[in-house]
Amino acid sequence: MKILALHGLGASGALLKAQLSPLIKGLGAGYQFVFLDGAIPCGRGPAVPAWASGPFQSYATGFSPREMRDALHRIDIFIKQKGPFDGVLGFSLGSAMALSYILDQQRKHPDTKPPFCFALFFSPIFIASPNDHCYESLVDRILDDEHSDFRAEFPDGDFASLLDSEDERIFAEYLKVVLSMHSSVGNVLPNNRLDFISFEAQAGNIPRLLHPQICNERIRIPTVHVSGEKDVPVMAEQSRVAEGLYTPSLTQVYRHDGGHDIPFKKSEVLTIISMVKDAAEKGKQLQALYDF
Repeated sequence: MKILALHGLGASGALLKAQLSPLIKGLGAGYQFVFLDGAIPCGRGPAVPAWASGPFQSYATGFSPREMRDALHRIDIFIKQKGPFDGVLGFSLGSAMALSYILDQQRKHPDTKPPFCFALFFSPIFIASPNDHCYESLVDRILDDEHSDFRAEFPDGDFASLLDSEDERIFAEYLKVVLSMHSSVGNVLPNNRLDFISFEAQAGNIPRLLHPQICNERIRIPTVHVSGEKDVPVMAEQSRVAEGLYTPSLTQVYRHDGGHDIPFKKSEVLTIISMVKDAAEKGKQLQALYDF
């Protein structure tokens, strides 16, 4: 099994490899991991241990559709050069980028086999779409003149009552959740502007954050979702939202007793290994159906 591995924000492939060493050892020689470093230099990420030295990388400068297209294009090139891959593994931002990549490939190629047969996601944060048309009418509505009061209140005031529909409120509330993460992340990304919903906002600058209540797309491969019981609440909420984007019948969920990190306790690692092997087997069987 050849696995693409994507690190978290402000981290590196070398750091992820060290964090995964118990899992890699436990899975054995039948699983080969290929680590992709993000192309964007940035500051130390919030989940990076103090002992880790740089350089620190990100896959994206920001999360607007254009920035996401650039990031996913770089990942796609790597997959074509180093793949094919049987599975994908991500941690935090790496999980989010993998989710966005899979969903985008499914959208663009609905009748072909998915790019991976299974996935292992550790603590995914928010998933942003590269598609300008995602939520297009919703974004246009909240940027029109009739919603100037909403934009004046967002994100700290009582803005929800100023929106017309439940979809708008879900989108805006989740955008607020993601923005609140900024206080803990700090100035990590090169593009640090957060005023994309001000009076001079442009639709192309607004991240299209995928939420299962307003997005019908679902990951169509077996997934293993691992997150920590003690994760920071704003991060934990993003992981729960990501979980809603999987196909329920193809998903295994595991909560370890740590925070926003990759578990290393032997019992936890053994549980995850069992789940991964099960997802890999199911994924291979599903992929074989495309060959008929």
